[in-house]
Order: sequence, then structure tokens, then C-alpha cells
Amino acid sequence: MEEKTEYTILIVDDDPLNVRLLEAFLSKHHSVLGAYSGEEALEIIESEPVDLVILDIMMPGMDGYEVCRRIKANESTKIIPVVVVTALSSKDDRIKGIEVGADEFLVKPIDRVEVLTRVRTLLNNKNLYDELKLEKDRVQSYLDIAGCIIVGFDKKGYVKLVNKKCCQVLGYAEKELIGKKWVDIAIPEDEKERVSMVFNSISKGNLELVKVNENSVLTKSKEKRLISWNNSYHKDPDGNIVGVLSSGSDVTEERLATKKLQASESKFRALFENAADAILVFDFDCNVIDANSIASEMLGYSIDELLKTTRYDLVAPEFHGICSEKMSDVMEHQSIRLEMVYMGKDGSRIPVEMGVRIIDYDGNPALLSNVRDITERKLAEKELRESEHKFRLLAENTNDVIWTLNKEGKFTYTSPSVFKLRGYTPEEVAKQSFEEIFPPEHIKTISGAIARFQDHLEAGEIKYSETFEIEQYHKDGSKRWTEAIANPVFDEDGTFEFFLGVTRDISERKKAEEEIKRYTEELARVNEELKSLDRMKDEFISNLSHELKTPLISIKGYSELVHDEVMGPLNSKQKNAMKTVLEKYDHLSFLMDSLIYMSIIKSGKVQYRLDPIRIEDILTKVVENFSFKSEEKDLTISFDFQEHLPLMKGDVEYLPYLFRSIVDNAVKFSPDGSEISICAFEDDGQVHVTVTDSGIGIPEHEIDNIFERFYQIDGSKSRKYGGSGMGLYVSKTIAEIHHGKVWVESTEGSGTTVHIVFPAYSRSS
Repeated sequence: MEEKTEYTILIVDDDPLNVRLLEAFLSKHHSVLGAYSGEEALEIIESEPVDLVILDIMMPGMDGYEVCRRIKANESTKIIPVVVVTALSSKDDRIKGIEVGADEFLVKPIDRVEVLTRVRTLLNNKNLYDELKLEKDRVQSYLDIAGCIIVGFDKKGYVKLVNKKCCQVLGYAEKELIGKKWVDIAIPEDEKERVSMVFNSISKGNLELVKVNENSVLTKSKEKRLISWNNSYHKDPDGNIVGVLSSGSDVTEERLATKKLQASESKFRALFENAADAILVFDFDCNVIDANSIASEMLGYSIDELLKTTRYDLVAPEFHGICSEKMSDVMEHQSIRLEMVYMGKDGSRIPVEMGVRIIDYDGNPALLSNVRDITERKLAEKELRESEHKFRLLAENTNDVIWTLNKEGKFTYTSPSVFKLRGYTPEEVAKQSFEEIFPPEHIKTISGAIARFQDHLEAGEIKYSETFEIEQYHKDGSKRWTEAIANPVFDEDGTFEFFLGVTRDISERKKAEEEIKRYTEELARVNEELKSLDRMKDEFISNLSHELKTPLISIKGYSELVHDEVMGPLNSKQKNAMKTVLEKYDHLSFLMDSLIYMSIIKSGKVQYRLDPIRIEDILTKVVENFSFKSEEKDLTISFDFQEHLPLMKGDVEYLPYLFRSIVDNAVKFSPDGSEISICAFEDDGQVHVTVTDSGIGIPEHEIDNIFERFYQIDGSKSRKYGGSGMGLYVSKTIAEIHHGKVWVESTEGSGTTVHIVFPAYSRSS
């Protein structure tokens, strides 16, 4: 390579005078370009070939350090020498320049001789580098055009050189292989030890034993390829072994082809001996030259006996002429299929289907005959013909229409009963198109059914049938509703042949269905009217209840004034009378509240506000409403509240209704002078309330029903104690709204315990 005499030098400085000064120093021998900012310098380097850059450090915007760093970070420009020019000369400045990749330093003011000397030195070095790179590229190109794999290793087995063919075979880029240990990256696990021994042998000078060897390599995609290697030493100028140079050929396909050929020959012999059909090989003189065991069994001859026969010994006499005629067809087409009759050694006649093909047998042309005994098939064909006759008798004497439809959508057979259904003969139906048989909307139904058939057939589902209802045109212009059932029919090879179907007249059934549909719609209309009346009833009850509560409030107010003797003193009878009035008010008010609550529940208008509350406060307030009743019956109502009981989330308006019904029942059914116990405690993260009385109890068979709406226990007890049947229904409803539950434990004659459980909200401090 001739030495380059003129180079392109880029001077970068924000001061034009400095650019012109350096240009004056260098322009005599070199082409000089100027840039006045870091950004402009990078643009020039990207667009024009530059051999050297003289770079000022102190520039506004992008400084010289950043420009140098970017030049050296770019793969295509990193070899360009960079001379850093600065007015600063501290050690830190030089270290920073070295860190970004600067090749030389000049300190202002610049000396002309120093500039020329350093530029010449750097350009000479670059010229040597370019020569070395060109030589390396030339060698690499020689390696890359080689048709074989070439890999160079050091003595430890690390890759130092690879050509393009190696990268293509392994699927790696060159940089992914260079510097990697060959055994680790390219050799399968089960061959690593053997390949390592090859490297060690060559490294120790024992080349003859491993000069040629084969081993598998593992591609990047984990595919194994078999490589045949030629290995040699790589020595330094002193004759010392410093590495290994190997060239290899991919022999995977070649070895695979050899194995396939061997396997094919073995497979042929295995198939020949284990075939389900008889196989006979004849030469062109009609002599048997080979036969398998199935042929021996079928014909009753031993193999040795068969090898002494000719085709004419085995074929029934009436087929000898056919054999001679078919010989010309074999010569023309190379293979034929035909049916004939073979003769067994015992004289039996064996119907066969056979294929005859010309083959190369031990280097000579021969006839390979694949002979299948079709005795069973012939019997089956006979049975099929008889079955078809029976089918035709059945089809022609049934009320339903039996039909077959081919792949092209034509009816290939229609039973005579089609005349009764549509007024057309089977011959007329065979000439009709779908448009002449079916209304347009039902053609879509049939097309959809055929498409579904196709999907199921492609999925391998051969046992699939389709049932659909369609209308068909009658010859008189009317339409008849029919139900059709279709099944696919396949040949013995599993290939679809046609659809077999049965069609039935369902016109009368359709009429009945229409009547039922009209009746159902009428029932739905009447049901909606009933629902409307029910809603009106609920609204009436709700409005009436509200209207009744208004005077009741006044009654209670005045009754309390009289009872408390605000309006004047009362004698004992009058006092007891007013006490009774107030008790009856509480009962009536509770019934009204329950009735209103049930009405608004049904209307869906209840709005709950769940806030943190103390269940103890609710229970205490509810019990206060029963003070008159409990005093009248001399009942004791006791509380047992756990200390620091957790809060719960509840609606302060509706939650008391829940407990009023339960406490009311306890008071109502408890004997005079007894005790009612109300407990509240924490139970597994929940607030658990129990109300226990020693009253009459509930029969076991009634417990599951007591929470039903308006339910009352039958018998004299219910009549004696009264009740609306709404209380416990309301209690259960409110408990569920609060994400709780309520249940009863009771023994008839021994009292009742009602359990109510709510999720705890938080634990009080």
C-alpha cells in the first residue's frame, strides 16, 4: 500500500483567528476543514471523510471534551486521531482529556513546529493502522469466501478468528464468538470432554492422532450439526505452538442421507416381511423371484415352493389373458391396479385386488405385486347390495321423506313419500334447485348447517348430525314446515361422500306451537297486570299506614299526658286504663312500622345508612319500649354485655325493628314471673347477640318456617297469643341487610334462644 501524502484535517475552534492560524500551519501539505462549534464539527465528520481532528476545549455549547467523547464512542469514527488544544495545562485537564479518548494535547499559544510534528506522528500511525486493517480485511475476505468453516483458537481454546461460513452454520455474529471458549459456546454437553482432549492433544504437539476428526457443534438455536474437521498448528516465529487452526465441513446432511438410505433398506425389508398384504416379485419372464410370508400363508405354498412358480401357476386360468393385456399397461404407466382371482395350492379360488409396479430389483427390472385378499370385501359387497334393496323397500314405504344430498347440493335420491309432502315426484325433485324448494330465509339455515358440517369434518368429528326446522314449497304454492335430520356418509377410506337425511312434516306441530306461544304471551300480559295491581296494593298499604301513624302520634302524646297526670289526677282504674292504652299504642305502632317497612322493601325504595354504632345502646332502647308489658307480667329482663364490645355498622332507624320483634315474642310467650336474658359478646371477630326466654318454645318441625312472610304457627297457641306473622320476617330481612344472620334454637316447652350475628366494625379503646 502506498503511503498517503494528503490528509483531511478538521480544525474545531469557536475563534475564527485560531482556525485560520492552524490552517496556515497545515494547508501546505493537507486539506483543511474548519468548524466553529462542537455541533458543526460532528455534522462534518458524519458527512465527509476526516483523517485527524484538532479540537479546542473551551467552546460555548458543546465543549471539546463532549465532542471528543462522541467521536471515540462512534464505531465508524473512533480511529480518527483527536488533538486537544487548550489554554489550560493542569493535570486534571489532561486526565479528563485521556478519559474521553484524546490522542494528543497542545497548549496555547501553539508552536508551529510542535503542531506539525504531532500531526505528522499521528497521521503516520493512522496510516499504519489503515494498512493493517486493510490487510486484515483482505485476509478475512479470503477466509469468508472459503466454502468451509475456518476457526482459529489460542492454546486454551478461546476463539480468535472465525470466517463467515462458520457464523452462517452456527447462527452467531462474529462478535458473539470472538473471545469465547469454543467448548463452552459451540459444543454439546455430551461431547465437551472429547473435544477438550482434542485441543489438549494438539496443544502438546500430538497432531497426528487428531488431525482429522468429527464432532457435533451446537448452533445458536440449539440445533446439532455434524462437522468433519482438519486441524493444524498455529506457531509463532520461534516455532512455538500458540494455537490451533481448524477447517471443517458440515456433513450433517451427508451422514443423515446415509442413515436414511440404510434405514430405508431396513424399513423396506421390514415392511416387506411384515406387510398386511401378500407381496410377490416377478421378473419379466413371469417367474417369482421373491415373496413374503403373507403370500406364503395366503396361497398355501412355502417360500421355496413359491420361488419355483410363475405368475401363470398362481393366477386362475380365465385371467391369464388379462395378465398379458395388462402387461402393456404396466410398461406404459409404470404401475396399474386390477382385480382377479388367484389359485391356492389346494385349488381354492381367492379373489384379490392387486397393484403392479415396475421396480429395480438387484439392478434388474422386476414387477412388484401387492396382492390383497378381498374375499371378505366381496361378501360385504354382496351384503351391501342386499342391504340397499332392503333400504329402498323401507324408503319407498315410509311416511317420512328419506333423501341423499351430494357435495354439489343436488338431491341424488328422494323417497316417493316426497309427493305426499310437497306434491312433486322424486324425479322432479332431482331437477330442482334449492331456490325452488326452500324459501330464501331457510336457504341460509341450510347453508349454515353445511358450514357447521364442514367445520366438524375438518376437526375430525365424523359422528356428527344436524337437526333443523325449515319450510318447503308445495306444488300448490303453499309452504310446509318440516324437521330435517342430516348425517354425513363416508367411504371406507374416511372420505366424505354425501349427506343422508330424513324429513318429517311438522306443520301441525308448528300450529300448536304458535297457539302455545300466543297463550304464553297472554299469560305474561295478565301477569304484568297482576304485578301492577300488587304494586298498587303495596303503595296503598304504605300510604294508609302513614296516614294512620299521624293520628296515632297524637293519641300517644295525649295518652302519656293523661297517664302521667299532667292533665289532672287519676284513680287506680283510670291509671291502669291509660297504661293499657299506651301498651296497645306501642303494639299498634310496631305493626304499622313493620307494615310500612315491608311495603317499601317490596317497592325497592329502602335507603339504609350504615354508621358505626354500639349494639348495647340499641338493645337498651328497645327494651325500654316493653317496660309496661314486662311489669304487667312481672318479668325480669337482664343484660349481660361484654366489656369493650366491638362496634358494628348499622342503621339507627331500622336496626331497632329487628330486636323489637324478637323481644316482643320473648315477652309474649314467657310465663309470668320468669326472666328474659339478653347477652352481647364478641365471637370470632363478630358481634353476637342472644335473646333467651323460658317460654313455651317452638316445635322442631316449625323452626324452618318461622322467618317466612306472614307465617304463623298453627294451633291454639297462635290464636291465644295473636300476632301478624311479620315480625321475624322483618328481623331476618334487616339482619341480612346488615350482612348478618339470625337463627333460633328452641325446645318445645323449654324456652327459646334467638341468635343474631353481625360483622364487627372496630374495637373500642
